[in-house]
Amino acid sequence: MSPKIPLGLLAVVSTLIVPTQALGQIQASERAVVAQTVDGTTLTLEYGRPVARGRELFGALVPWGVVWTPGANWATTLEVDKDIHLNGVEVPAGKYSVWAIPNRDHFTISLNRNPRIFHFVKPDSTSEQIHIAAAPTQASHVEMLTWSFPVVRGDGAVLNMQWGTTSVALQVVVQPSRPLVLTADRQAEFIGDYEMSFPPWTGWPAEGRLEIFATDGLLRGRLPFLLHPDDEFEFALIPSGGPRFNPGLLRGDQLFNVEIGINVEFVVEEGHATAVKFLSAGGDLLGEGPLVR
Repeated sequence: MSPKIPLGLLAVVSTLIVPTQALGQIQASERAVVAQTVDGTTLTLEYGRPVARGRELFGALVPWGVVWTPGANWATTLEVDKDIHLNGVEVPAGKYSVWAIPNRDHFTISLNRNPRIFHFVKPDSTSEQIHIAAAPTQASHVEMLTWSFPVVRGDGAVLNMQWGTTSVALQVVVQPSRPLVLTADRQAEFIGDYEMSFPPWTGWPAEGRLEIFATDGLLRGRLPFLLHPDDEFEFALIPSGGPRFNPGLLRGDQLFNVEIGINVEFVVEEGHATAVKFLSAGGDLLGEGPLVR
């Protein structure tokens, strides 16, 4: 005959067993890490992955107009080891918690300098936060919230967040690491004058002549107006791959910053440029013009 176990002892044993089993269960929102290196700059996201499980997501589980971390549990974090631009907004190197205010036709993505925040403790909006406008689009259903880099280029990438059928893409542009000096033959491909026209919304004059020339092995451009307040009329052209460049801003003839939010792209035919375009980091046309001399 088997010995009888006192009921009190059974109760104690059961309380010890249940937590042990619980520890082995799969959590509702597992943590994930995704990282991407672009021309020497590394972006790393760590986030919880909530599951849709048939629920209505945006506008219901995630209310419109309410601050939310695009993940679960501890706030999603973004770490960048060099300065970047996201949708044209400068993001200095560092680690941030990531927040979003979703709306039907637009999202605001906000980066907070405190990376360790639980999702219940939503940070107040301050001038120290970085706010980025983004447009949601419809996509095929994804059951688990997913951050990814679906596109990687030589000078940038696309950082995408998707959950359910809602997808939000951020254009990433990094500081180029390529050599600044081109050979004389390469410089000769682009040297000349270009008659430029610019859309009114840029705030630049409607027309202007862009001069491209070389000084001390560095390809340079000159416009009759400033790209930014306090800039010089003259700027360097920093190679970003093929016939594409970024304006290098000068102070006292010294390069102090690369404007990664503007791309200068030449059209090259039979070994020489015939036209040039100024493009935003997101691909919007800022200006264009043909070679005239």
